[in-house]
Amino acid sequence: MRRGPFLSALRLGLGLAAATAFGASAQGVVQPVCGPYEVTLYEFGSLYYRNGQGQRVGIDPEVLEEVARRTGCVFHTRLDSRVRTWALMAANRLDMTVSGVPTPERLLFGEFVPYLSTRNHLIVRRELASRIASLQAFEADASLRVAVVKSFRHGVTLDRWLERLRAAGRVDEYPDAEVVARVFAAGRADAFLAQPITWTPLLERNAMADKVQMLDLAPGDTIVGGLVLSRVGVRPADVERMRAAVAAMRADGSLEAIMARHVGAKVAREVARELTHAP
Repeated sequence: MRRGPFLSALRLGLGLAAATAFGASAQGVVQPVCGPYEVTLYEFGSLYYRNGQGQRVGIDPEVLEEVARRTGCVFHTRLDSRVRTWALMAANRLDMTVSGVPTPERLLFGEFVPYLSTRNHLIVRRELASRIASLQAFEADASLRVAVVKSFRHGVTLDRWLERLRAAGRVDEYPDAEVVARVFAAGRADAFLAQPITWTPLLERNAMADKVQMLDLAPGDTIVGGLVLSRVGVRPADVERMRAAVAAMRADGSLEAIMARHVGAKVAREVARELTHAP
């Protein structure tokens, strides 16, 4: 699926020099065997972030790079908001995105290939933590507000809890996790939701690492995220190529190694263990 030029593009794939990735058309024009596909990334904790040198790095682009290496798929990527990404996917105007969480609505337009599994914790300031023993305790205090990223899915228990808080006007929604963290750091929210795989850069950049406590209040709310492949834009054979590549990465430890580079060995092992139960 070809689109107009991206505002900024990160080109992933093996390049024209890789003979196994390309084939000749009837006119003799060299074409990629898989793709090219347009993919959106979004800044969110360790999944995609700026490192100390100002470079954008993270789990998601490394997963794409490894899938490209194993399949010969060519990906043209760009940064976009999560809200716009889902709107484009639903309208069949985008080929792929990353670390997406399936819902019944999203399964209508996307194939999901899981590569991470984790769950959200409620992050609060240390002085508040002793008062919040449960989601119900937070809900019972009408003065407390929570900040979330618009369009994110957090798990069945947490999403139902958020709906009740929304009905009471106590949920503030923002376009991305960086804004949520800044709002919380500025004292304009009492809590926000994040996962072990994403919260370290958010807390460090906002000087909050030693000022907060992570509350695991919905232990049954494990969520699975993965590549989201357009049912219209991505050819079925390429879906299977990518599904097989990710399965091999899960089996040989490559996924865990990618995650360990960004979140440390302990969290990476936990994510890998959770993922073994994912489809």
